[in-house]
Amino acid sequence: MKVVTILGIGRAKEKFEDRPIYRYDDKLGSFYSLKKQRYTNMLPLLIDNFGEQNIMSIFTKDAKDTNIEVLKKEFDIEYCEFFKDENFIDGDKDFYKILRIINDVTSDNEEYIIDLTHGFRHIPILATISLISQSLNNTDKIKHIFFAKEIKFQEDYEIIDLKEYLELANMSYMLETFDKNYTVSFVAAFKNEDFENLRGELTKFSNDILANSLKALENRFDIVLQYIENIKKNEQIFTFKASLDKIKEHIEDLKRISRKKDFQKLYEIAKVLNKKGYLLNAITLLFEGIGYYCVRGLENFDPKVEAYVKEFKNSKFFDSYDLTNQSRNLVKIGRKMKSYLFGTEKAQTHFGLSEKKAKEHLCDIKNLICDKLERIPNIENFRNFIFDAEGLRNNLAHGNSSDEIENTKLKFKQLLDEYKKFCIDDDILDSNK
Repeated sequence: MKVVTILGIGRAKEKFEDRPIYRYDDKLGSFYSLKKQRYTNMLPLLIDNFGEQNIMSIFTKDAKDTNIEVLKKEFDIEYCEFFKDENFIDGDKDFYKILRIINDVTSDNEEYIIDLTHGFRHIPILATISLISQSLNNTDKIKHIFFAKEIKFQEDYEIIDLKEYLELANMSYMLETFDKNYTVSFVAAFKNEDFENLRGELTKFSNDILANSLKALENRFDIVLQYIENIKKNEQIFTFKASLDKIKEHIEDLKRISRKKDFQKLYEIAKVLNKKGYLLNAITLLFEGIGYYCVRGLENFDPKVEAYVKEFKNSKFFDSYDLTNQSRNLVKIGRKMKSYLFGTEKAQTHFGLSEKKAKEHLCDIKNLICDKLERIPNIENFRNFIFDAEGLRNNLAHGNSSDEIENTKLKFKQLLDEYKKFCIDDDILDSNK
């Protein structure tokens, strides 16, 4: 098994009894035993117990010079060829070169051990684990992460395994990326069942919300919340409890939003997606929201219109897209539309009418709606708003926008403000005003 170690600069000790005592903790002690108790530092310990051929050392010039002397004193052998030039680093703060070297020397499919006793000494250990979890290509192949914990200054060390913290760091990183933009970062499979369950559900959640599959999304709220509660029972989650609580609160907000009317729900989720940086998803939902608002408004114009829309919903011709799209178009262009919902042939089939009677019925419904629309103050402003929303949606969807992204964001912000004014605050299609 390969062991990757970052070398320190602890000086060689002439006398055996002056060297510190090393021992494994109980967990590691069930897997390994040391050939002797005393070593100058971790490098001779690793060579003695895992074999020179399996040790990959990362070193500065000072660390190399120091450890050549250490190994000479420990084993009475020159180890100059042991230090590979490709594993040289200019300084022990060159974290990203260290990580690149680790990736290079562990690129095959073997399990390996990382010894962090003398590495990353300038940042907290949990931050180190997080850096490793985000930067290494095959963390699932890490067998152990050794760290010699100092029990008594320069005299007594206990070697512990930090591998258990890797899952905590991976979960913390995954939650942070999800909270930021709904993406689930790739991490190795979790051994912890609750962690793996939450990762799976958040992945599905991400797929649903980024595909605007809101019905499927709503079915996941309670499942995600339950997995979060399961994880919160784990005492070790202090490292990412804040992230977990933020996601729980956000899911609960989305669950609350999902109970609103469709046109209100789509507006709220469009705001959320815009905040997360998904402008196309946001304008798509806002435009759909206009359609649902128009359906609601037209239904309330007159009992005849309400009954007509109900007939369409209950017919074999029903399609929710046709309902929202045609309702929005009728509000937008008025009498220019040939008919609303049913065409002549569909009306003949559904209502059992002759062609002439079907045309008359469709014309009556359209005129009834258009007469109401023309009497609404500011209807032209609302129509212009629909045209603007459609134009921005089409430009983004088809890659036709030549605007700078900041201008596009500003346009969408204006559309959100207009949606709130027309559809929510003023309820412009409310015929009872």
